[in-house]
Amino acid sequence: MLDPTPSTATARNTSQLTPRNALYGFSGLMLILIFWAVWRWQQPAPAAYEAAPVKVAVAMVSNQPFIRYLDAIGELEAVQEVSVPAEIGGRIIELPIESGQRVTRGQVLLRLNDAPERGQLVRLQGQLDNTRVRLERMKKLIGSNAISREALDNAQAEYTTARGAVQGLVAQIEQRTIRAPFDGTLGIRKVHLGQYVNPGDTLINLIGSKGLYVNFSVPEQALLRFSTGKSLLIELDALPHQPLTAVVSSIDPFLDRSRTVSVQAHLINPPSTALPRMFARVRLPQPLPENTLSVPETAVTYSAYGEDLYVVQPAGIPTVRRVSVKTGERRDGWVVITHGVAPGDQVVISGQIKLSDGARIEPITHSVLAVDAGAIE
Repeated sequence: MLDPTPSTATARNTSQLTPRNALYGFSGLMLILIFWAVWRWQQPAPAAYEAAPVKVAVAMVSNQPFIRYLDAIGELEAVQEVSVPAEIGGRIIELPIESGQRVTRGQVLLRLNDAPERGQLVRLQGQLDNTRVRLERMKKLIGSNAISREALDNAQAEYTTARGAVQGLVAQIEQRTIRAPFDGTLGIRKVHLGQYVNPGDTLINLIGSKGLYVNFSVPEQALLRFSTGKSLLIELDALPHQPLTAVVSSIDPFLDRSRTVSVQAHLINPPSTALPRMFARVRLPQPLPENTLSVPETAVTYSAYGEDLYVVQPAGIPTVRRVSVKTGERRDGWVVITHGVAPGDQVVISGQIKLSDGARIEPITHSVLAVDAGAIE
């Protein structure tokens, strides 16, 4: 019997070695896994991830007097102002003034044509002189009983009538000369030389130099807060950053149909740029009786659950605590806190959108959003 061929022997040897090689490979893989697990177990655990502190602006809770105001809307009025009218009709023959001119009381503003009246005055003056001479003659004759008492009375009546006619015509002539009723400044001239004006036509406006009033109305419930001599703060939209002071000069004793009362106050040293009819905001200071806690209005956030803010917890790394608060009056960017904070607390005034309860923060005190606590005084 012949021996197997070399190829057949090689195949038989290969089939006999395959399970052994597989066992060796599997054992090696297990050793590698065991060594890797031991090495991995000996490595230090990675540090837990910590979020970076959130940069926020903070401000101190203010414990200073908080002044509230009773606000009203008003209008300026000159102490002396008038639209100078024409008392009678006529043609302007003299106009010695210019728009914006300073005038004194009694100064001629314009003159209407009075030639017919002056001619008539000459005739009436002659009649007056005649009646006066007759009256004097009658008085001499009555002493000698040359005339009756009735004749003397008639002469006296004729003289009185003639004198009255002269005085009436002189008054008409005076009406044709328009004079300034007080010292002041003229407005823009509304008429021209040679123009015919009718009775009641406005010729020019005149504003006196005795200062300005501010007129405003307040509800009847606020009437007890006002009294003569009370000081007010006045702000004019046309003159921003120029606060003025006024003193209540009079209070109307009658209420109108809307249950409001009219109040008038006199401005103290108004600037020359303040003009009648300017829109005015009137503020009556009403100090609270005690120190009040207040924070910048940007510190308070609003939600469906109420009002809250973030209070800084300074121990160790600063964190924040969300606190529910109750707010009161607001003014000039500040809001009164009636419950929820204490004097000396620091609150977040910007950057709240990135915060949550217990979040780490990096306080920034120098911020464009920080408000000066002295602004509420």
